[in-house]
Amino acid sequence: MTFLMLGGLEVRSDRGQIIPIPRLKQRQLLVALLLKANTPASFEYLTDALWGDDPPASAEQNLKTYVHTLRRLLSPDAPRSAPIETQANTYLVTLGEDDLDLLAFREHVRRGRRATQGHRAEAAHHHYQRALDLWRGDPFPNARGTRVLNDAAAGLGEERLAALEEFSEIRLDLKRYAEAVPDLRAAAGANPTRERLWGQLMLALHGAGDRAAALHAYERLAKAVMERTGLEPSPTLRDLHRRIISSTEVTRPASPGPERSTGISVTAGTVPVPHQLPRDPGGFVGRAEELVQLRSLLSPWDGGRPHHVVAITGPPGAGKSALAIRAAHAVRDHFPDGQLYANLHGATPGLRPLEPLEVLGRFLRALGVAPQAVPTDVDEAAALWRSLLDGRNVLVVLDDAVDLPQVRPLLSVPEGNTVLVNSRRTFALVDDCVHVPIGRLRQVEATAMLAKLTGAERTGRDPEATERLVELCGGLPLAVAVAGARLANRPRWEVTDLVERLQDERRRLRELEAGDIAVRSSLGVSYDLLAGSADPLDREAARALRALGVLRVPDVTPHVVGALLDVPADEAERALERLADGHLVETDGVGRYRLHDLVRLFASEQALREDSETDRDIKLSRALSFYISTAHSATEIMQYPRIESAGISVDAAPLPLTSKDEAQEWLERERASLLSAASQAMAAMEERTIRLGVTLAFTLYWSLHYSGAGSDLLLISHQTLEAGRRLCDLGIEAKAHNYVGVALDMNNRSGEAVPHIQRQLELCRELSDPHGEQKALGSLAVIYSYQERYEEMLHCAEEQLRVSNAIGHRSGEHYAMAYIGLAHRRLGRLDQALAVLNDALDKIHEDDDNRPYHEAIVLEKLGEVHVDRGDPASAKTCYENALTCVRAVKASIAEPYLLLGLARASRLLGEIDEAAGHLAQSAAGVREMGIKDLDGQLAEEEAALREARGEEAAPVRRVMTP
Repeated sequence: MTFLMLGGLEVRSDRGQIIPIPRLKQRQLLVALLLKANTPASFEYLTDALWGDDPPASAEQNLKTYVHTLRRLLSPDAPRSAPIETQANTYLVTLGEDDLDLLAFREHVRRGRRATQGHRAEAAHHHYQRALDLWRGDPFPNARGTRVLNDAAAGLGEERLAALEEFSEIRLDLKRYAEAVPDLRAAAGANPTRERLWGQLMLALHGAGDRAAALHAYERLAKAVMERTGLEPSPTLRDLHRRIISSTEVTRPASPGPERSTGISVTAGTVPVPHQLPRDPGGFVGRAEELVQLRSLLSPWDGGRPHHVVAITGPPGAGKSALAIRAAHAVRDHFPDGQLYANLHGATPGLRPLEPLEVLGRFLRALGVAPQAVPTDVDEAAALWRSLLDGRNVLVVLDDAVDLPQVRPLLSVPEGNTVLVNSRRTFALVDDCVHVPIGRLRQVEATAMLAKLTGAERTGRDPEATERLVELCGGLPLAVAVAGARLANRPRWEVTDLVERLQDERRRLRELEAGDIAVRSSLGVSYDLLAGSADPLDREAARALRALGVLRVPDVTPHVVGALLDVPADEAERALERLADGHLVETDGVGRYRLHDLVRLFASEQALREDSETDRDIKLSRALSFYISTAHSATEIMQYPRIESAGISVDAAPLPLTSKDEAQEWLERERASLLSAASQAMAAMEERTIRLGVTLAFTLYWSLHYSGAGSDLLLISHQTLEAGRRLCDLGIEAKAHNYVGVALDMNNRSGEAVPHIQRQLELCRELSDPHGEQKALGSLAVIYSYQERYEEMLHCAEEQLRVSNAIGHRSGEHYAMAYIGLAHRRLGRLDQALAVLNDALDKIHEDDDNRPYHEAIVLEKLGEVHVDRGDPASAKTCYENALTCVRAVKASIAEPYLLLGLARASRLLGEIDEAAGHLAQSAAGVREMGIKDLDGQLAEEEAALREARGEEAAPVRRVMTP
């Protein structure tokens, strides 16, 4: 029999008859097995493919039943002869390329690539043509529904698109321009910022004699790229455009090579090349042997491939980070596809070590994955990470790893890529890992380092004192660097002056000879020099350093430090610059400062030693109040809905923000620090501090929600719920249950969300909190709509309307009416839906405090009703007005839904080109946001659009991110 999955799933007998597979679970099982053709499929994999993260307790027995039934369907007379074997705890389908279209597709692509490498263009053309002819539409739309299968379908679609691009290169080589145009036009239209496709289309159109169309294609690309990124197309595409305009010789731009089948799309159509290494440490001296060893591992002298994993290990302060960065810069030219860097905070006082998923998320975004499309499962993210690196040469630097589990998901990179990691812990359990241990600097190296920092003439005047200073520093590079910086900033001091200061601290001398304590002592010298100075600015810098030890955030601005110190921002900035001069803070761009890990520890200890608990609480409260006040101001400017109360108020002056763009930029730029500050506060012991942390988390809710940051929202909401329980504050607990539920729903875990919202509803009724009650009912209505529980959805929305009416809460009324209308529509009662939604729209327009997002929700539902009633003109108006509303509040997560509705309405009006443009924008938004519930609707609308055009050719897949 023959299995077909490059289109709707079909099974055909040897006589060509279709063998029906009637049930969805049977089709899903068959697709899962076919995806693993000729490879054993484990029980765990099949369970994920069939049920995702929520398998039933009887999953194992159910799977056996499905396998038995599938065998009987495939071979009714002899089920055991069906091509499904049982091997231990796995199942195996053994097929040849003639038996499965996916295998045939991949084999023809492989042969096409081989023929291309052998400069056999006609043979390559033949194989690519046969490969692409196997596609009948989107892969197995009748067997999707779980994350594993949806992601697999997305990945196959990307394989198809990559093959089409390679095929187009062959056609252009063979000058078959007119033949290439239709496929390229369809593919480029579905991928409006994929520059390789658009460049090929421009060449094909120009080669076919349609110069005007080629120039128009560039204009469409340039507009899409500008709208998406604010940038122009790449220099290569701009040069091609100029050549077409001037009718000079037009040659094909250099091909970036086959796109990898990653299931994702990058912002501008090509995978970016990141260059994230911190600057090369200018004062680096020594470690000559280690550098030679590292260079031989990272860039072998014989031209071979770099070693898989290289680990630099040693005690704190030994200079592991500096050595890693110096080595990485030395070999960066041997990694043309980029260099990635992350500080994992393994030994960062006051900051928790980064989770593997956080690091993967940062790297995936750097490689072009949209923030909202980063997987929320670590295994899924690691798989995408490996796919993106396949066939590339990237150097990955993992700085300050806490242990092996923290980095294990990042280590299994494809051949040709290298992970350079440094840590205090051993990595002996890592396969194919070479260790480069380091300890103290040799005396001659430490002396050379000190001479470079302070001047060789100065250290040479008193070699005995120089030698003694190196001894006091314990040979640790950080301690030597701190001592050298002090001398460099005080040119009248001799080396012996600093030696005498260190010798006055006998305990410090003992500490200076051991690990962290040594570095702490060196920092103590720097701090004492500031705190005891006659210069007021020095003393203010010392106070600023102590204050920075109170607040645990990745970096700060002068406004934040001004709040900590209760001084103007410009005064705080002067103190920070003084600390920067003394190498006690580092600058990350203009106006942003961060503490080195060990300096942070020292600052925290100084704050504990010199400031009372009350003083520390006051400083933290001032910083939190500044964050809350500015975040609240930003949300007001953005016209976000009401912010929940945590039973506390602040009166700090916010950062002056004057526009929506400015407000949104501040919220995005400070997000990591805001979340860190909220987490720190909610983990505190003092009630006021905890409530400030909860207030900050509540203030961030709509920003996280509208931007689609489901992972961040889920993490902070869980912390908020725990804080409410610690405070025994049922009001906070109720609100937090809502936020946890919404965040779970955003992460496609609606089954887990329902109990949280139901608990919120119980608590609000117990507390006689009608506002919270109506909010819970509204959230339940939304979740039930996704679960297709329309009667329950209608009941919840009607209850929300009743409660909102009773308390005069207009926004609640509008929201409830929107979902009452949606419920009536889904239940087939279009007249009732139309009446309710029109009434809701009238009420919104009468409301002085109209919130654009609520209006957009009603307009979207109203547009759907107009489509169902055969009035696409009214529907189009609704969708256009709704888009204006969501763009006003920058709720980008809503745009793909509205653009899809606009495409449908335009198609029904006969505006085919306009509909295609809206559909392409919707698909691009789906790709960028990682939205998982629109795939089927996009496929249906694309099919309808092709039918309206009278086209029969299968479409190029919209790229869906996992």
